[in-house]
Amino acid sequence: MRAATAAFVLVAGVLLTSSARADEAAPDVGSVRSGDAARALTSAATQLEPCSGVDLVKSLQASDPDGFETFEGAARGVVNGQGLLWRVERPGAKVSYLFGTMHSSDDQAKQFDDLVLRALARSHVVAIELPGASTKRVASELRRLVANRSFRPGGDTLRLLPEHVRPAVEARVARAGIPASVANQLNPWYLALALSRSNCAAPIQRSDPETADARIERMAHEQGAEVVALETPIEQVDALASVPDGVALRMLRDAAERNTRPEDIESTITGLYQTRRIGYLLAMRGPAWAGMFDADGYADFLSAFITRRNVTMLQRALPIISDGDAFLAVGALHLPGPNGLVEMIRSSGFMVTRIW
Repeated sequence: MRAATAAFVLVAGVLLTSSARADEAAPDVGSVRSGDAARALTSAATQLEPCSGVDLVKSLQASDPDGFETFEGAARGVVNGQGLLWRVERPGAKVSYLFGTMHSSDDQAKQFDDLVLRALARSHVVAIELPGASTKRVASELRRLVANRSFRPGGDTLRLLPEHVRPAVEARVARAGIPASVANQLNPWYLALALSRSNCAAPIQRSDPETADARIERMAHEQGAEVVALETPIEQVDALASVPDGVALRMLRDAAERNTRPEDIESTITGLYQTRRIGYLLAMRGPAWAGMFDADGYADFLSAFITRRNVTMLQRALPIISDGDAFLAVGALHLPGPNGLVEMIRSSGFMVTRIW
């Protein structure tokens, strides 16, 4: 299950960080949605205590060397599972680049390697998922769209869970600042999103809240490049809302029963990103993970939230890279796998080569 949670944390990051700048991505239509839910989430955010997560890959390596060796062998087999910067070219066209980012304001996420900076500097067009995602205008639009899609008129969300696990899920949701009366009126995907947020407060207030994506966008403008979008706000939220109820409910159940800690997932993602092995997430399955990472069991999630968006972004990207001199920056989990952007671009007639 944690493979699905990890993917959810990584690819939903832009929605979380953007909506947070518009007073949280809480529902705001109707008295319960605009009052109780928003106040509950805001209250929870102010009560967080400093803590830190555990890098689960490093933990496995230390606690079960044989299990880690088996896992790493499988992870190395993930198609395009290693690397963040790729050279895209074909005869008669100028070179373009594809770069995997983290939707984060963490310093380590936005300290770009010189190879990345040089590739960006050479490019006349810079395509990112959602330009202006950190601005108040776009954040407000995301918040409105999330609110419109998160409400469940029947008010029966928690009753969709098996009766014997419902109390544990209610308690876990309550710890996230959402009363059961409010949770019942929110779609499962929204509750899963809420529980994917870290329970930890930042150890210090970041002096630089700019995200990695926003930094790339700013640098593109400063060098006079044209900045274009690979997605629209409604496309991102539609993909999020398309996560099947069954998958989201399993994520809720797992968060409650296994006490899944979002901060552990975040630490694991950060560790894999820093070592340019983000595709390893797709290999987190089998005995070494004691059933907690089962990527095969969440094909519906990956199809709904990642592959669907990859298809849209590929359609927007192809004309751009056909002209060349372009730099594409997308969330890193959009790169690996047979349905990742690296392989999809390669299948579209381009030579795609890892350079970092």
